[in-house]
Formats: sequence, structure tokens, C-alpha cells
Amino acid sequence: MDAETQASFLDLTEAGEQFVRRGDFRRAIDNFERAIALAEEMADQALLVKALCNLSTARLAAGDIKEAERGLRQILLRTREPQIVFRTSFNIASALRRQGRLDRALMYAKRALNACEAIDNPAWKASCHNLIGNIYMNKSYLDDAVAEFRVALALGKRGERKASWPIDTITENLGYCLLLKKKYRRGITIIHQALAIAEKNDNVRCVSESHQDLSFAYMQTKELVLAGDHGEQALTLAIQQDYKDIQKNCYYLLGEIHLLKGDEAKSDHYFDRLQEFFPHLPVIKDFLRNFDVSSIINLKNPV
Repeated sequence: MDAETQASFLDLTEAGEQFVRRGDFRRAIDNFERAIALAEEMADQALLVKALCNLSTARLAAGDIKEAERGLRQILLRTREPQIVFRTSFNIASALRRQGRLDRALMYAKRALNACEAIDNPAWKASCHNLIGNIYMNKSYLDDAVAEFRVALALGKRGERKASWPIDTITENLGYCLLLKKKYRRGITIIHQALAIAEKNDNVRCVSESHQDLSFAYMQTKELVLAGDHGEQALTLAIQQDYKDIQKNCYYLLGEIHLLKGDEAKSDHYFDRLQEFFPHLPVIKDFLRNFDVSSIINLKNPV
């Protein structure tokens, strides 16, 4: 029975990891919750910790930040095993970044990277540098962020899954960071490369995010038809997969794009949908109609 249960645990874990890579976070959460139940049934502490870390990763990706962070510090305090230190530190750093606590996030991200020195896994090291790059990008240290993304790409391409996960996400982040540096044509080219890899990988989250960032880029270059097309594609996927952050970004982008095109009715429609996310801030729509914030907004900042 234990062998059967362990096999079921491994099947659930492998399928859950694939769901995470494809951006199907709710199905991943379901798999990992079932894996936790099996680990508890077997009274296997090592498998339980692994399942808890996996569940945390999926909840982070789904935007359930507080739930994702719960219990991780207790796990971290009880272990020196490099893989567990890496996974818990990485997830704590990701949760802190999403809460805007960037200095603490950077500390835990570097702890995760240090743990990777004892682990022969280029994809994990690449993910650490990608996370550090995102933290630097949130802090507006754009040159440092670009450097981290380039290191992450070099490491990722050394892994067994060449030009695959997490290469699509890292490439997309690099392209977006170049947009923030106002290197629009170079950024657009790189994001299109990320989009092609993400589509091949069936990474829906990265596909949606790539379309979102292309919408932003083409809005900046005043190619408004392209900006609108990419914004709609991003929004459709974000609604289907319940990516709340991308939904909010796309409602802003499409509202701004249609305002620039002179279509106030469509602009109002998208700004109204954005306003629904912020009932405590009733002036968002009027503010955005009167002030252009596109040159200072960062779509990757915690919201």
C-alpha cells in the first residue's frame, strides 16, 4: 500500500509541476493539496515538506501571497538540507517581493542562491538570478536587473531543457526591462522571442504576460492597433486563467490605448473594469483620463 501511495504522490507531484510550468495554477494547487494528504497518510516528513513547498510555489503564482508564505519560515528554521533551504528561501523571497518588501526579499533570494551552490541544477540557479533581477527591476535598478537576467539566461541554457522553462519567462523579463530603459525595438524583439518559446512550451502565463508587455511597448511607440491587439489577447488569457494582475494591467493599457485613439466610450469601458478592482479608490478612472502615467508605470510592480 505504501508503494502504491508513494507512486500516487509522485504522479500528483509531477503533474502539478507541469501545471505550474504551463500557468495552470489552480489545477497545480489541487494536485499539491492531494499530495500533502498522501504524505500525511504515509507519515513521511520529507515528502510532506516537498509537497508543502510545491503548494507554496503554486499559490504564489496564483497570487495567494499570504497563504503561500504561511509555514515556510518554520520549515526553514528546522532544516539545513540545501534543496529545502533553496525552495523555502526562494518562495519567501517571492512572497516578500509581491508584498513590496524588497530589501527583505533580496536577502532571502540571495540565501536561496547560496543554497544552490550545493545543488547541481542550472534551472534553479537561473530562477534565483531571475528573481533577483525582478527585485532589482522593482527597485528601479534597471542595469543591475538586466545583468541578472542575462546571467539567468546563460545558466538556463546550460540545463537539460534548453530554450525551454524557465528560459521563456527569463527572456520575457529581460525584454520588459529593456522597455523600461526605453530601448523599445530591442525589447520588442526579445519579447517576441519569449512569446515563441512560451507558445512552444504551452506556458500560458508567459504567453499572456508577453502579449501584455507587447501591448505596453507598442503603446509607447504609438503603434496603437498592434497595442490594442496584443492587449486583447493578453486580457482574454488572463480572464480564462484568473491572472488578476494581468487583468488589471490590461484594463489600464486598453483604456489608455483607446483614449489615445480618441474612442472615449471604449476607454471608459476598460477604465470602469479597472475601477472595480479598487472600490476604495473611486477616483482612479478620472485620474487616468486626465493624467498619462504610461511613462512611469511598471507593470511588474506589486499591486
